[in-house]
Amino acid sequence: MEHIIIPDAPREIESADRIYPPEYEGHFSRLLIKREEIIERATALAKAIHNDYKGKRPVLLCVLKGAASFYLHLLEALQDLRQGFYTEFLRLSSYEGAETSGTVKARGGLHYQDLTGKDVLIVEDIIDTGTTLSHLIPVLKKEANPNSVEVCTLLTKRLQNPAKCEAKYVGFSIPNQFVIGYGLDYNELYRDLKDIWVISQKGIDVDPKQLH
Repeated sequence: MEHIIIPDAPREIESADRIYPPEYEGHFSRLLIKREEIIERATALAKAIHNDYKGKRPVLLCVLKGAASFYLHLLEALQDLRQGFYTEFLRLSSYEGAETSGTVKARGGLHYQDLTGKDVLIVEDIIDTGTTLSHLIPVLKKEANPNSVEVCTLLTKRLQNPAKCEAKYVGFSIPNQFVIGYGLDYNELYRDLKDIWVISQKGIDVDPKQLH
């Protein structure tokens, strides 16, 4: 399934009607993807997943916290298609601030026996270096022995070096910029945004304690 490419140059996209907490004013450099576009894309991805998993009940494994919003809309779209599935959740992290750390940290529990012999679809928010998935997938295959493992991600980031892991289902290909919103965070801020934005220097420099 072809993904949608978000160009490097700023898009002619209206942002004046977007709503967000007032304390975030000035924290974005530009609007990247509207919520309406995200939901439309999640619906299209659900159709592709449904076509591939007809007659099966895949396990949709949500990588928390970032993928939670996308995961919700993806599940709703699958429900509309009468696609059966199981749900599982895992919390991982390879980010510290605006940079990927290169080290994956597991912060959530997963019972591997629940995945044994099943078709597993990992749902991610974004793939850039692919570090998280390149660590996770071999562990799942070794410990859980699933029937299959595939990846569905809302975003892939265009980097000079190819990602260590690719997804079968991709929503959008985006420029190499740090993005926030719709579950994506910077130091746990901005997950509460409805749309996806490019963070500004003010957004990077903000002290989270000042927003409490």
